[in-house]
Amino acid sequence: MPDITLRTTLITGFPGETKEQHEELMEFVDEMEFDRLGVFTYSPEEDTPAAELPGQIPGEVKEERQAELMELQQEIVFSKAEDMVGEEVLVMVEGKVADENVYVGRTYRDAPNVDGLIFINTDEELMSGDFARVKVTGALEYDLIGELM
Repeated sequence: MPDITLRTTLITGFPGETKEQHEELMEFVDEMEFDRLGVFTYSPEEDTPAAELPGQIPGEVKEERQAELMELQQEIVFSKAEDMVGEEVLVMVEGKVADENVYVGRTYRDAPNVDGLIFINTDEELMSGDFARVKVTGALEYDLIGELM
């Protein structure tokens, strides 16, 4: 399915998580190449069974593991964004950049306030909520750049 977007969320640092399990998770993320991925560190919640489990992971280790996963995901996302250069996408316009002929929008792949944006260069006036066909002309870390077709 060429137009599918794979997204998921992971928790790292759950009590008892070993270095080997973390490395296995890194390999899984590398192999799966998720389009969108969130990674959170486990935090014990009062009166939950997990908060009482042995093998609580130190905060520093949890944060290092989260950073490693997110660094890997950033490489994957950037590679996927670069692969989109030259493609035509349907974009929902969300607003205009002040004092520039640039609008911001998102594709069907992008959740509002979570995922990246596409910046649309055009002299035409667009309205928030409009749908526009946009050719992707560049890629940033999490965002795309395009021009109105």
